[in-house]
Amino acid sequence: MKVLRKAQILFPFLFCSFCVPIHIRDFLPEYARTEEVAGGTWLRLPIRHVDQLPILELSLEEGKDPIRFLLDTGSFASFLKEDLIPSGSPTRLLSASFPGGSVRSVRKVLKSPLFYRNGKLFEEVEFYSHDFPPELRVQGLLGMNAFAGQIVLLELPRRISVWNSSLSLPAPGFGEENLFHLHLRFGQPLVFVLRPPGINLEAWVLDTGAKFTAMEWAGAEDLAYEDGGEVTVFNFGGGKLSAKTRVFKPFCPVFVRKLGEGTEFCLSQLEVFPGGIPSEVGSVHAEKGIRGILGRNWLENYRILLDTKRSLIGIVGKETGAGRE
Repeated sequence: MKVLRKAQILFPFLFCSFCVPIHIRDFLPEYARTEEVAGGTWLRLPIRHVDQLPILELSLEEGKDPIRFLLDTGSFASFLKEDLIPSGSPTRLLSASFPGGSVRSVRKVLKSPLFYRNGKLFEEVEFYSHDFPPELRVQGLLGMNAFAGQIVLLELPRRISVWNSSLSLPAPGFGEENLFHLHLRFGQPLVFVLRPPGINLEAWVLDTGAKFTAMEWAGAEDLAYEDGGEVTVFNFGGGKLSAKTRVFKPFCPVFVRKLGEGTEFCLSQLEVFPGGIPSEVGSVHAEKGIRGILGRNWLENYRILLDTKRSLIGIVGKETGAGRE
């Protein structure tokens, strides 16, 4: 990680690679627990993996068996399997776009708390009914609306942590150089970045529901990359997208805090899915739309703080910051 100020962010960078130590804890199973720290408490929840998808096992009622929820910060709304929402529930028109498709239909709506074991996680989450395709072996999906008013720490692929402080103190472990404004556009968490040697500001979504980082390729044909493998991804509606990935060596976006000031987070390489950004929201210009999606293959390299109370996103390396053991 490198802190950049003023005109530094307009010029090319020198890059280096790092050796990452291996810790025994990375191979131990996670379990739900609370941790008291200065200023507050972390609730640690394990992330399970079903077909390589990040899953939270939560209950709609206290003491009931848990069901599988896909953790998907790229979705503005949360969803439940159709038969889990009672008939006669109120309905509402849902209009949404996703890679490779869109949906516009009337859905049943349910507001419900969520529980982990015998503890309440969220007071009330609004769910739309949905028929999940067979490729998604889940009964629900947790989108960004579930985290409104919460402070959560993403430590993919192991766990998600929820911060509580009776003194309303911020979550520990994130310095000023690691905090950026959380922008919600189309209900999705956005960060503004520069990608050297470019000097144009771009908007990218932090998306735990996406396996790969994806990028709108129009206007990017001249970028240097290596060919990756042929992959197929499934979207929310059950459709498929297939393409040959492109590998950036390195991938070093500069996250911008304010004009002329930002912090660079550099990976030696990153596999990127070309395209897949809905045309109605995609744009190379930050003020007009979304240039790309930072998927799990990027997110898993960092600890990501989503502080919806203060409208902040925090980013630190895996070996620093909050929750290090």
